[in-house]
Amino acid sequence: MSLLTEVRDRALTRPWLLAPPLLGLLGQNLLLLLSPGAPAAMALKMLLTALMTAAVTALFAELWLGDGWSVAPRRVAAAWKLFLLPYPLLLVFGFLTTPLVYWLLHAELSDYAKMGGISFVLGLGKLAAFFLGAVSSLALYRRAESAGALGALWLGMRTVAANAGYFLLMMGGLWLFQEACVFLASSLAPNLPLAGLVTTVIPLLGAVALPMEAWRSGRLSPGRK
Repeated sequence: MSLLTEVRDRALTRPWLLAPPLLGLLGQNLLLLLSPGAPAAMALKMLLTALMTAAVTALFAELWLGDGWSVAPRRVAAAWKLFLLPYPLLLVFGFLTTPLVYWLLHAELSDYAKMGGISFVLGLGKLAAFFLGAVSSLALYRRAESAGALGALWLGMRTVAANAGYFLLMMGGLWLFQEACVFLASSLAPNLPLAGLVTTVIPLLGAVALPMEAWRSGRLSPGRK
């Protein structure tokens, strides 16, 4: 049985998995109400986005690993920590690539070159988020092998590194699939929040459920100690 089939079959037995992405979509809409002009509001929005994203992902992971119908607050809190700790790395990535985006916007280049460069940077950012999601997901699955959150994250990072080719193919395909689905959703239902839901559901399945099922089924190497 293929990995995608295993993920599909497990997801179909857990209807409550729809709750986290719906909560995430609601949270995104609420964050849009914050004023984007004030620096304090922007900082608060970034903080709330990180907290909300980690919470939604932790809830999804708990429903995936558990019976699919109930959640244990302590396990959700532990998962939330694992998904939140790597989040600053995405902020560092954004900080490092901001000068490049600024240069692309103001350089004497064709519109196609500018769009291509910016799309490339955004694509790298999404891939980085997917890889970090996989690291945290594997850390959550293997948390019993380590005494603390940082040790579990090291296990997750080691597993991703040991299977770099596998994850590069997986996350690259996930990015292309997400972009195609967002395009279709925006084209077919421009007045509905379908595209926003797609951008939440697909990463949860691809960067959380898929890596955990790959590990559970023995498809991944644990890496060096």
